[in-house]
Amino acid sequence: LRAEIIRVDVPVYAEDMKRMGSELGRIWNAFLRGQLIIFTMTVIVYSILLPILGVRYAIGLAFLAAFANFLPYIGPAINWIALALVTSFMDPKPFGLTPWIYTVVVIACALLVDQIFNNLIIPRIMAKALKVHPAAVLISAIIAANLIGLIGLLIAAPLLATMVLIGKYTFNKL
Repeated sequence: LRAEIIRVDVPVYAEDMKRMGSELGRIWNAFLRGQLIIFTMTVIVYSILLPILGVRYAIGLAFLAAFANFLPYIGPAINWIALALVTSFMDPKPFGLTPWIYTVVVIACALLVDQIFNNLIIPRIMAKALKVHPAAVLISAIIAANLIGLIGLLIAAPLLATMVLIGKYTFNKL
């Protein structure tokens, strides 16, 4: 029944459609695997960084940071606000710092980690998983964010890989 729900029956292109369907499935599965790798890496990095900085509830905040990566722009801001609230109400402050300076140090470290992830690690993981260039992933994310908004930003990488696949197929058929 599942195979009959979406059925394109063009006799000349039946084999091509079947192959395109399996390739599209591979692309979107690779995207989900890449998201899982990014989630795991974020939890590990924050689980190491936050206890070193003396932040309470480090594991919970690490998971919050990992889930926040699914929401570009808004997610990291939510993470930074949560870190600011936790660190400003902690007593006593580690390292003998004043509450304000301690909060700024923790948020600056989180900002640095997020910048490294968002500009170096995430595009490379997505590019490797989807077999497209990292710069193309970044450019497609900017274009998709402007055209479609938040949802476009979330699906920019697999959408780019899908368009590349369709473009290659069309070029080869011509």
